[in-house]
Amino acid sequence: MRGPQGTDKSHLFTWPMTDKMSHSDVRRTTDPAPGTEMVEPYGGGKGIRFRIRDVRIDGRAGVVRVRGGGSHEVTFDLLHDCSECGNAVNQVIVGLAGQERAQASVWNGKQRSGGGVRVVNAGTHVEALAEDNPGPAEWVNVSCELVVPDEPGVYSVRARYAQAYQGRLMTVEGRAIPQPEYEDALGWWKVDRPEGPGPESAIGTIVVEAGAAG
Repeated sequence: MRGPQGTDKSHLFTWPMTDKMSHSDVRRTTDPAPGTEMVEPYGGGKGIRFRIRDVRIDGRAGVVRVRGGGSHEVTFDLLHDCSECGNAVNQVIVGLAGQERAQASVWNGKQRSGGGVRVVNAGTHVEALAEDNPGPAEWVNVSCELVVPDEPGVYSVRARYAQAYQGRLMTVEGRAIPQPEYEDALGWWKVDRPEGPGPESAIGTIVVEAGAAG
């Protein structure tokens, strides 16, 4: 099944508040233990789609406190290793819990990550950069920008898969090549998940504290 087509960009940055836990509870409840990986299973409980580890927000840690909202860089290591995915073009998308859409696509490819930049569907209207490693899957580092609102609160950063026709490849090699964002991939945020990705999909936390940015 393909994701929604012709999605409305006006919903891209709507800001419902997320988890209302107190700031004193943040580290105890949201900071993953060292070495923890987020795993996206393949539907039906057979195998995995991808793993995420070593999440850093603004080059720091997976849980950060900031003064005011704005744009923040999220980087992490990704291993996409989905033999059950067949010949599908897959994406990994990232956003904030409670929003209608993802904010960024960070990986685009077929079964296995690594192997360098390729092009899928070359010469068609759905041409895009991708990885399609012919060998064993390799960990790759990806990066994106997420925007959090100014309203103080605890914002959970989450990730999930998509299977639109196109997505960005935000590896080190991919980032060197200009790419548009693909709205159809971002529209997969709530496909089969009416509330969006759940706590099991959390990869980090941004705590916006009261006070001027800086």
